Amino acid sequence: MPYLGELAAITAALCWTLNSLAVERLGKGLSSWGLNTLTKLGGLITVSLLALVMHGRLIPQATPRQWVMLLFSGLIGFSIGDGFLFTAFQQIGAKRTLLIFSANPIIAAILGWAVMGEALTLQHIFAILLAVTGIMIVIQGDVPGQQKRLQWQGILWAVLATLGQAGGVILSKMSLESLDAIPAAQIRLVGGVIGMGIILSILKKWGHVPPILKDKKGRQTITVSILLGTLIGMVLSMLSIKLIPVAIASILFSLMPVMILPISAFVFKERVNAREVLGAFITVGGVSMLFL
Repeated sequence: MPYLGELAAITAALCWTLNSLAVERLGKGLSSWGLNTLTKLGGLITVSLLALVMHGRLIPQATPRQWVMLLFSGLIGFSIGDGFLFTAFQQIGAKRTLLIFSANPIIAAILGWAVMGEALTLQHIFAILLAVTGIMIVIQGDVPGQQKRLQWQGILWAVLATLGQAGGVILSKMSLESLDAIPAAQIRLVGGVIGMGIILSILKKWGHVPPILKDKKGRQTITVSILLGTLIGMVLSMLSIKLIPVAIASILFSLMPVMILPISAFVFKERVNAREVLGAFITVGGVSMLFL
């Protein structure tokens, strides 16, 4: 199927967008560390059941090298990367964090070229830069001018989260030559669950998990995150990483701030300003060039 990898990446980004909106509205006051841990654990269970239905086995059939690479991918991307990302959200806000995080496709392109020799055409490079510019315009449109001073520590966490995400994608790509998306997602989630267990133990935050399970909105948040963010979004993201260059997959994963705009305008009746609309059009133009 033509452009299957690109379509899988866009659908994954849409799932993550809807999931982020649900978490924002249902997950207020709940521990981000606890939510992340329960989501990854629940995602591992559901993806494993999907593997049983689709492939007839619960344990992924992969080489030792693939296991190691994907376990580290989950550890870096899900545990360390997401941990830094949530911390940056708390210190400098989601919009500022995403502004820094939007550089992820460029970092992924550089790593893809340096580590795996993935070469992009000039058209692809221009399209990625154009799309990144549009995303940055969208995010900047909602960042208050001088209302808050940027905290350098928060910026550092955002940079580390960006590097963690890019590194996780590269490690996944290097492991997917002969492995399907579903077992790859399983192994990566195992790494994420192990990593979150280690982090919760070090930070002594295991006590933040039970209150989420006891709270009705907490259970709703976890359910949505498992189904949209992990079961559908995660598996589709692994499929796209397997089929297309990591730089192109990364820019399509980064469309969340743009996808939020029409949902905010038409579903939640929130005001969208001209700058955000301009950024959205620029982003769409850049993404469209990837399909030419």
